[in-house]
Amino acid sequence: MSYKLFAQRIGLVGVTNLVISMRGLILIPILTKTLGASGYGIWSQIWATISLLAPFCTLGLSYAILRFLGSEKDKGTIGKGLSSIFTITAAIAFIISSLMFILSEPLAAAVFGGIDAALYIKISSFLILLAAIDQLLINYFTAFQQMKRYSSFLILQTMGEVILIAYLVLSGFGLSGAIISLLVVRFITTALGFLWITSDVKFCTPDFSIAKSYLPYTLPLLPTAICYWLINLGDRYVIGYFMGVDAVGIYSASYGLGGLLALFYAPLSSTLFPAMVHCYENDKIQELKTHLKYSLKFFTMFAIPGFFGLSVLSKSLLVTLATSDFAEGAAVISIVALATVLFSWGSINTHVLNLFKETKKVGLIYMASASINVVMNIILVPMIGIVGAAIATLVTFAVHLLVISAISFKKISYDVDCKFILKSLISSSIMAFVVWKLNPIGAVNILISIVVGAVVYFGVLVLLRGITKNEYGFLRGIVKNH
Repeated sequence: MSYKLFAQRIGLVGVTNLVISMRGLILIPILTKTLGASGYGIWSQIWATISLLAPFCTLGLSYAILRFLGSEKDKGTIGKGLSSIFTITAAIAFIISSLMFILSEPLAAAVFGGIDAALYIKISSFLILLAAIDQLLINYFTAFQQMKRYSSFLILQTMGEVILIAYLVLSGFGLSGAIISLLVVRFITTALGFLWITSDVKFCTPDFSIAKSYLPYTLPLLPTAICYWLINLGDRYVIGYFMGVDAVGIYSASYGLGGLLALFYAPLSSTLFPAMVHCYENDKIQELKTHLKYSLKFFTMFAIPGFFGLSVLSKSLLVTLATSDFAEGAAVISIVALATVLFSWGSINTHVLNLFKETKKVGLIYMASASINVVMNIILVPMIGIVGAAIATLVTFAVHLLVISAISFKKISYDVDCKFILKSLISSSIMAFVVWKLNPIGAVNILISIVVGAVVYFGVLVLLRGITKNEYGFLRGIVKNH
């Protein structure tokens, strides 16, 4: 696979993730202003719970689709593998969903701010099943490089959820309406995803021996998924325990805005690993290094100014998108934005270890990171509140980047363009000063300042020769081919 084709696929997935990111920007003001901090806190806790349990249902077998089935040529083997993986996932997910439904009242009392939340837990319990199956569908499209189907699936799902949630919530159905919207839309898109897959591969009687052969690779990744949840979402439970569900709502809204920088890594998360597998299996190591080098460069090209921009606009964004009650989370946005940049860089390097089937090392690193994060949250949240949770996230992601990079570079080292990173930092600093002087208030003024900031950033970056003529021509060629 040429890097040009890889970059074109990144462009398609990038547009998709831009649409997905708009989901949060649209729903945050709708949900925070109609549900308040308490209702939004419950919504966030529900998402945190689903995000924890859905990966557990797959036993990590969703990664097997990427690592093994994507390079498999025999459709019979692919069909048996998929049938086994889907059957195992559906069975486990159904059991866990049922348990969540049955135990809704104890769960509500323990972590959702009171027994009144039990109804919401019951309604959302079977989202676990749909979320787990969704992950398998998405990984199938990714593994077989069906990026048009991947994009169509996610865009339809995102637009459907935004439209239906907005309609039901604004019509007075509240949090129940929002959760029901997710159930309806995800059921429809899951059915559509199945139709697409069955047009390629015939599902058959499961052969669990095939799935069993994947487990030595996938099971070590299961703790990784749980630890990833602990690092990214576990702090909601700590905040809820010490500070209450209102604080969870404020923190979640701020974290969501700071985490928008993951938008720039998301296209790589879907396209980089399959491309790396292709290069590795065909003994194209230099091309593999080129993928890694330019993936990091183009990620930092957008992520660094994104961090500076979010830091300057943090308070204005919260007041505009939510309410003044959420303004105290402004500092969280800046800290989480920087943490997101570091973690995304670390995720690029994690692909190297997964490529070499070093999943046990990945699992151990995530377990250590999660332990650091949990301990720091327990110490810092009672002392300095939600800012303490954000600091814990930043320190955890910094340590994670250093450790994962040190190990992965022993397997495959690639060039890190430090000069470009410095030029990006200089350009971003100038851009941030301009935006700070504009001091935008309100949605329209914020949008104008973002456009002005982007022009300033790329203008200064070009003057500093941060992008070479060859890279500029390369990017222009990609755009023309879209």
